[in-house]
Amino acid sequence: MNRTALIAIFAVCFFGLVTSPLWADCPLAHTHIGKNPTWRPDWSAPGDPGLATDSDLTDDNQLWFFSLPPVHAAATPGWPAWGDDPYAAPGTPFLKLVPDLGPMGEVYWKNNDPGTGKIRWTCEFHYSMAGGYDENHPDTVEHLDGWHSAHGPQGAWNLESVDESTEPAWDIGVKRESTSLADQTDFLMIRPTGITPEVLVADGDSYKFSDYGEKVWLEDKQAWGIHSHMGFYFYLPDTVGQEVSVTFSAFDDGLVYTPSDAFEMRFVTVPEPMTLGLLVLGAATAVRRRRSDS
Repeated sequence: MNRTALIAIFAVCFFGLVTSPLWADCPLAHTHIGKNPTWRPDWSAPGDPGLATDSDLTDDNQLWFFSLPPVHAAATPGWPAWGDDPYAAPGTPFLKLVPDLGPMGEVYWKNNDPGTGKIRWTCEFHYSMAGGYDENHPDTVEHLDGWHSAHGPQGAWNLESVDESTEPAWDIGVKRESTSLADQTDFLMIRPTGITPEVLVADGDSYKFSDYGEKVWLEDKQAWGIHSHMGFYFYLPDTVGQEVSVTFSAFDDGLVYTPSDAFEMRFVTVPEPMTLGLLVLGAATAVRRRRSDS
């Protein structure tokens, strides 16, 4: 996705009307950051506190990451991780990378040099529970972009918030811990706006949301939270089927919450999005045929 498109989507997310009581009605999927990683609702009745469980009462103030939850129309296979592709061989990453193309369909070479043999890939695809990787399904959500605070069932994962005039003490950020890449400069994240569009460019780099005006009062949630847009970009050979990963952690300079465990995000390179949809449709048809023949 190019920066112009990201800027347009950012405007939709910021100014759009939100209808869901639990999850932001943004057209982009985010990785959520909350607290209390071992608390779970009963997803058949997520608002019922009598059905919730917590396997570890000592981690209530620990940060954690999670993907789109089971009540979302685009619920992630393998939640709370970004999980595996339900249409592919076991272990194939759910998160897809496609070539990042310019306005004329041109690729972006690393360092503008075809001699590197590496083009830029980005995580850009559509998914919904009902339609799979069909970008035309009405429930589809575009993946994957940036970070959002958790606003979940019973408020158990929510970050501290009192009222609009009282800014909370937490000061949360994400740290790039490591990648699976031999050359760590082959991964970076790019923001749609700002003086510093390229961030988290090296292992050990951190990004604090308050530094970029992304610790904000969220009108749709009536709570303080995080809404941060940035894309995931890799420089890799022009070959499909490459699997790569990036590991992040979350921290709190305000010392309200303890750091998260490491959160690995796994990606695989695929053809451009239209071709991906056709491949998934073909796989689903083949599965139906096998079932009808059995």
